[in-house]
Amino acid sequence: MARKCFTLWDCLVVAVLLITALASWLLMPHADGAMVIVERQGRVLFRAPLHCRREVSLDGPLGPTVISIENGWVRVEKSSCPRHLCQHHKAIRRAGEMLACLPNGLVIRVAGPVSVPEPYDFLSH
Repeated sequence: MARKCFTLWDCLVVAVLLITALASWLLMPHADGAMVIVERQGRVLFRAPLHCRREVSLDGPLGPTVISIENGWVRVEKSSCPRHLCQHHKAIRRAGEMLACLPNGLVIRVAGPVSVPEPYDFLSH
């Protein structure tokens, strides 16, 4: 006699977990960012507000990386890295989101508006 892999209760538990995960993601605040910060080895190379349209070229070990800021979004326009993964990544705009061009050592992150300090020291995503 063969046993069933999933029972009705198993399906119900999975459905409740999926609905809870979706609801928590939808209710989580997604604050738009205010500032773009570009770093290499922990040193800030470039900082600009997200609302200003501009294109900036930053030199790296493999050559220049061109970063485009437009309509509140930031993305890597051109890069001299071999696989161009940073170019194929979608544009970012929300506080806490990041882009990275590892061969050129660049980390591009969106920072939120300056506010009252949080009750914790560090937040990891």
